Amino acid sequence: MMAAAITIRSALPVRATVAAKTRYTLYRADLRRDFFQACGYCGDSDERIDRIGFHIDHFAPKALFPDLALVYENLVYACRFCNVGKSDHWVGTDPAVPNNGKEGFVDPCTADYEQHFERLADGRIVGRSPIGIYAVKRLRLHLLRHELLWNARRMRAVRDDADALITALEQEGKGDTSEALDLLKHFRELTKSIEDYEFRANN
Repeated sequence: MMAAAITIRSALPVRATVAAKTRYTLYRADLRRDFFQACGYCGDSDERIDRIGFHIDHFAPKALFPDLALVYENLVYACRFCNVGKSDHWVGTDPAVPNNGKEGFVDPCTADYEQHFERLADGRIVGRSPIGIYAVKRLRLHLLRHELLWNARRMRAVRDDADALITALEQEGKGDTSEALDLLKHFRELTKSIEDYEFRANN
């Protein structure tokens, strides 16, 4: 039985209206803001890894459609794994038609992007439609790193709860005797060492 589906990203990116720039690389700060500091395709955050590892993807590839190279609406803040996986792949010859219903991509800023994917309870990303299955393969969304980084974000949220509980127990004067407190502190230190993976993820 398949686990319940979870969205693969925390929020829908929304490209703002920005002033035109002479090089697409100058849009980096705007894209990072509009994509909530995360890859538009897989949802991996740039918070814990080297931001240099994040690229600017041309949704409709600039190699095929050079006229769109500086069009902000065609740019995606993307981790290097998704960007390199996608590369210049495109179905057809029309930049306005990103898929044929079976193969291709979906603009990550459109509301129906998530309908083609799901994240399982263990963190894996799988396709829910033919387009999703195609994109998972092309973007390499099946990579273990996406699963690990997502679980690391969940782990940090649990650790925040543990920190609050540690503070409450210490304030109640149970800091010297509580086995639960010792366990929570051990959990906190262990998870801090485990999440070091994120700092090495792009190396």
